[in-house]
Amino acid sequence: MAAKAKRIAAIDIGTNSIHMIVAEAKSRGYRVVDREKEMVQLGLSSLDGQPLTDDAMERGVQTITHMAEIAKRWNADEVIAVATSAVREAPNKRDFLRRVRDSSGIKVRVISGEEEADYILRAIRSAVDIGSSTALCIDIGGGSAEVIVGTAEETYFTTSEPLGSLRLAQRFRLTDRPDHGATVECRKFVIERASKIRKRIRRIGVDMAIGTSGTILALAAICSDREPSANGLLTLEHARLASVIPALAAMTADERKAKFDIDDKRAGTIVAGAIVLEGLMSVLEIGSLLACPVAIREGIVESRIAAAGYEGVSGGSVRRKSVIRLAEKTDCDLRHAAHVARLATRIFDQTSKLHRLDGDSRELLEYAALLHESGAHISDRGHHKHSYYLIRHADLRGFTDQQLLVIANVARYYRKSVPDIEDPNFSELSEEQQEVVSKLSAILRVAEGFDRGHRQRVRDVAVRNGSKALRFIARTRADASVEIESAQKRAKYFSRLFDTRVSFEVL
Repeated sequence: MAAKAKRIAAIDIGTNSIHMIVAEAKSRGYRVVDREKEMVQLGLSSLDGQPLTDDAMERGVQTITHMAEIAKRWNADEVIAVATSAVREAPNKRDFLRRVRDSSGIKVRVISGEEEADYILRAIRSAVDIGSSTALCIDIGGGSAEVIVGTAEETYFTTSEPLGSLRLAQRFRLTDRPDHGATVECRKFVIERASKIRKRIRRIGVDMAIGTSGTILALAAICSDREPSANGLLTLEHARLASVIPALAAMTADERKAKFDIDDKRAGTIVAGAIVLEGLMSVLEIGSLLACPVAIREGIVESRIAAAGYEGVSGGSVRRKSVIRLAEKTDCDLRHAAHVARLATRIFDQTSKLHRLDGDSRELLEYAALLHESGAHISDRGHHKHSYYLIRHADLRGFTDQQLLVIANVARYYRKSVPDIEDPNFSELSEEQQEVVSKLSAILRVAEGFDRGHRQRVRDVAVRNGSKALRFIARTRADASVEIESAQKRAKYFSRLFDTRVSFEVL
């Protein structure tokens, strides 16, 4: 008898809407067996530092509880719920999360804007054949807009901007026949935010643009006067969008609802959403984009299935293959990377009493070392930050999202600045993850220093541990003075973190 297919329920608690899909895993991918959506407008009368209102929280709790019941009827093996901008910013989010848990039994995870972008790109990759193109992806939610640049395999850039349709509709009073001055001020605000990311995106270069979210799908339907493209997606032209905005602004929400057959709550925020999209397309010089009907919820399912699909298989071999594949695609110096990985794990093994980390951490250190220079093919300047983005958003098989976070951050901190709680990528980690990242990056910094010249002149390293002192013994095959000097400089963080004196000896 065939094994029962695993069912996953993914709930996306957005600022405007709450969505759920129930998906059934297949041998390749998944199929959606049910969908549920409610425009709760959790961020109504809040956002920008204001607490969620009691009415909004009650609507949210009732909707999530109803969705939990649907998931139970489908015998879902796993229910994953994430919350984005409105809950992320709310000073009373703990109260809301507690009420949801008490009513529905679901523990909601509040995700960062960067993780939101990661889920969106995962979903797009499953729905659109990006091929060898570099795609610019835009998602306009109620509280924020995510802008992502990546390929079918890699992510080059992500940002989450406070340009949500509900947020700006409230801030600039764009619901019913806004005056011309309000739309002008809103567009000015959008242009200012978009201009800050323009240079970075232009430097990367894009071949195509894709838009997701209910706002973009609605605008594509309003603006489209031709059949969907070969892939079944509507194309939204910038010129057409710009020409439609004055007409939308001249109507009340009820008139927009009647004329364009859109949800009454969407009708109240569509002008703001149109201004955001038009502003982004204008600044980023996008002539047209494909409107894609996927979002965070599909990305969650993709992520879970990718991880679960390798259960019971030798995780090490699957993981290693995916890491090596990424390293090869980014033109890493594999000989250097492998040597640094070897030195790093050698240091790890010989300092176990100092760092007190387990074998899983050793494996993550090895993979971070293999990929620590992967971002150099984007730009040598600040390549450690590019490496973070590539690893963080890469579809590396056999890893959980939490493991990818650790690997990405360890690679991020192998050079330049050390882990800092003020860094968004570090602050989003749990305390346990922060400790692991700090210790592993301290080890990787020294290992990388030992191969500064990429010539493997330090062939091995031994460690002698004392009560309050530690000695690195470099076993060299040629003059390694440059490498030793580099390792000494990089060991300052190691010394400070582990509260031990560090010295070097050359053999």
